[in-house]
Amino acid sequence: MDLDYKQKAYQHAMGFESSYDYYDEQYKVKDNPSVWRYMDMFKFQSLLESKALFFVKPNAFLDPFEGSYSMWNIKEMKDSDKLNSRSLRTYMKKIHDFSAVSCWHINEYESAGMWDLYANSYDGIAIKTSYDNLLHSIKDLRYKVFARKVQYIDFSKGMASENIYDTLFFKRKSFSYENELRLLILANRIDAWKLQKIFLNEGIYADEWQPRMEILKEKSYQFSHENGNLIRCDLSQLIGEIYVSPKSSLAFVDQVKTLVKQHGLSHKKIIQSDLSKDYIY
Repeated sequence: MDLDYKQKAYQHAMGFESSYDYYDEQYKVKDNPSVWRYMDMFKFQSLLESKALFFVKPNAFLDPFEGSYSMWNIKEMKDSDKLNSRSLRTYMKKIHDFSAVSCWHINEYESAGMWDLYANSYDGIAIKTSYDNLLHSIKDLRYKVFARKVQYIDFSKGMASENIYDTLFFKRKSFSYENELRLLILANRIDAWKLQKIFLNEGIYADEWQPRMEILKEKSYQFSHENGNLIRCDLSQLIGEIYVSPKSSLAFVDQVKTLVKQHGLSHKKIIQSDLSKDYIY
């Protein structure tokens, strides 16, 4: 991240956080649904070894529309003389560089399409958990986690948000099959209420709270990777069930069981998907 943009990113983050709790109803996740994360074996093994979720920077996304304004927004900006189109995209990318996201699929059942898209055909893994357990599993005190459902719009006609960080919750309608839950972290945004409870439980005096929070805020700028950030989590709470690709061999299923056992999660249920099972008799 370019620290010359640190103050600007901070201002955009403050604006986003101040409006976060007032989002329209369609953003909100209700009734604690099941959520899924599909991945290949390498990413699954990395999750177990690091005990951390990898949040990716928006600038690493392949879709050029991710985190951008819609044409409706651009027209509005032109009409109000707010737009400097030559530098806008560059500026937005600089601000997005202070953020990272984790993407999940909302669905009560596993998805054949998700297997094909996000997990290699023969060695894929899917983690099933609940919305509440996902959020509560994150233990990294450097960040407040913002969570909302992605909105799918027609970028040629629809309106995205004007807040640069809020644009990360909009995608094209062509991706609506993903039914995505997105988690967002922002540099300098901590969960002050959560930290105060922790400090109280640990017997830390109130006059030490603010200095400790300021230290965490500074640490929040230290991303672990060029394209993202590892966010510490409680794997036992995060992982509900582990699904193995319907096309995987029995040997691969055994490999997954061994790996899970090595990381102290042998009590977790491992299921080989039966989506490819032949029920004809």
